[in-house]
Amino acid sequence: MHILYELALICAGILLAIATLDKWDGDAQVFTKIANALRPFAAVIGGICLILGIWYLLKPFCFFRDLVSILAGLTLLGGKLENQPGLHNFFNKTASVLNPYRAIIGLTALILGILSLLNFSFIC
Repeated sequence: MHILYELALICAGILLAIATLDKWDGDAQVFTKIANALRPFAAVIGGICLILGIWYLLKPFCFFRDLVSILAGLTLLGGKLENQPGLHNFFNKTASVLNPYRAIIGLTALILGILSLLNFSFIC
């Protein structure tokens, strides 16, 4: 389950920071192709980040990574869950507050996911 969490962080980071990553990528468009493949699964990735971020929040010394995961999940779930009006309104309001920080949350999630996947986690 830990690898799923790290992969979800990496995918969320790519989806959230695609505008910045696309500028760094140049003409290769690698990140754009990856983001286009991941875009249909944005709600699932956001749900995994949110649920596992809350789950691992109880683990000591991992607060920063889990907080970034929860923020990434809330941002990705904005505009989703349309058949649940209460949740839909909550996620839309939360995502509208977090959208100006989308690239920062995404880059942080991407870096923390890669570091955690490589087992080089000095924060956690």
